[in-house]
Amino acid sequence: MRIDITGDAARFLAEAENFLRRDPLRNTVIATAVANELGGRAAGAMTRFLTVRDDAGQVVGVATSAFGGKVYLGELPSHSISAVADAFSAEETPPTSVEGVQADAAAFARYRSRVTGGADAELFSARLFRLGALSVPEAVGKPRPATEDDLDVCRDFIEAFCDEIGESRPFDEEAALRRIDAGFWWLWEHDGVPATFVGRNAEILGWARIGPVYTPPQLRGNGFASALTAAVSGVVRAEGADACLFTDLANPTSNKIYQAIGYEPVRDFVCYTLTAAG
Repeated sequence: MRIDITGDAARFLAEAENFLRRDPLRNTVIATAVANELGGRAAGAMTRFLTVRDDAGQVVGVATSAFGGKVYLGELPSHSISAVADAFSAEETPPTSVEGVQADAAAFARYRSRVTGGADAELFSARLFRLGALSVPEAVGKPRPATEDDLDVCRDFIEAFCDEIGESRPFDEEAALRRIDAGFWWLWEHDGVPATFVGRNAEILGWARIGPVYTPPQLRGNGFASALTAAVSGVVRAEGADACLFTDLANPTSNKIYQAIGYEPVRDFVCYTLTAAG
């Protein structure tokens, strides 16, 4: 077994594309990270791409680390988890969290805590959904793609979303403008005022992931998020791609509304925080 880590998204894709294509939906987060790096939309992620190879040199597992040590585990051989943890721990920025399917993320977190003398704690559980038969609900207002004039509005929505989920990420204006120019950021307009934000990612390997989705608390309950998510999902479908998204399992509202517009559950994931000893 051999483990390689690179910051070169093009190199990683060339080496791992066949493996990613085995289950592109399962690998949507990692594939999207590649697309964002190649498209200049990574917004300071500084993603490190990891491959696990077998004795014949074939890629048999993938993972990433981004945004200051946030590790995401793709499909991996179970016996490689500790070696993957060691490889990321040897990087300039060691792991601060790990997300993946339950067994893999838990094994990574336990191993990392045991080796470092630190601690781990479950932060959240997420569910991956894929779009089935799309149902577009009615709501007062209309969807529209964001424009460069909406940059500050989009910034406010995204920063409020990050504050609400307790995740701090820098707002990269250049990357944001690229997303707007690509038609990836959308707004629901109500009474001439943006009321909801929905982002989407570029299609890669046949899939485009929806998110983030944010409506200010005072405007919730009007169906804006459902209507805009459905509209953006329809755009993805019209482009010939399949749509997917993640929900927080602790948020019953989001899990309900996405299923109501046609999203079907696929797989659950869990994220653990990792803290150093002392």
